[in-house]
This record gives sequence, C-alpha cells and structure tokens, in this order.
Amino acid sequence: MRFFKLLSNQLLKIEFVKNAVSEKTGLGIFKEKPTPKMIFGFTCIVVSYLMCWLAISVLGIISLYLKAPLLGIIGGIIIWNISNLLFMLGFYLAGAQHSKVFLKWITRLFIEKLSS
Repeated sequence: MRFFKLLSNQLLKIEFVKNAVSEKTGLGIFKEKPTPKMIFGFTCIVVSYLMCWLAISVLGIISLYLKAPLLGIIGGIIIWNISNLLFMLGFYLAGAQHSKVFLKWITRLFIEKLSS
C-alpha cells in the first residue's frame, strides 16, 4: 500500500495529473450537441473509410482489367495515404476536445483509486 501512495504522490507532481484531479474532470462534454466542426470531422472519417475501401478496390479491378499492376500498386498507396490524412483531419476535428476530457477523467479515476 505504501508503494501505491508513493506512486500517486509522484504522479501528482505532473501538471496534467494535477489539473485532472483538481478540476474534478467529468464526462459532461459527451452530453453536448455536436458542433458543425465535429460533424465535419465525422464526415471526414466516414469519407476516408469509403475512399480507402471503395477506391482501392475499384482501382485494383481497373488495374487487373488493364493488366497494369503498377497502376494498382502505386495508385493504391497514394489513395491509402490520402485516406489516412483525411482520417487524421477528421479525428482532429471531431475528437480532439473529447479525447482530452476523457484522458483527464480516466487519469483522475486512476489517481483516486491509487491513493485510496
């Protein structure tokens, strides 16, 4: 038990952990209505999935039909990278604030369990 108390005291020296515990962070942000920025972010995520799976599949079929494997290989890599960038943009727009609140909340719970 003494080890856990010592560990929680050491973790409380970290600014993020200290803020999470002092602010009593909760999950109230998840009850709020999504903003247009978040809706655009979710749309980017959905489009990235559609783009990745459908576009690469269609490109693969076209490259088989034209007997041009490099078209499928190089085009697939390009589409996959664009899709990943679109997904990251969507995640940033839709989930950045929520991720931070969730991390603070889970940190607060961990520290409270550790110190009790």
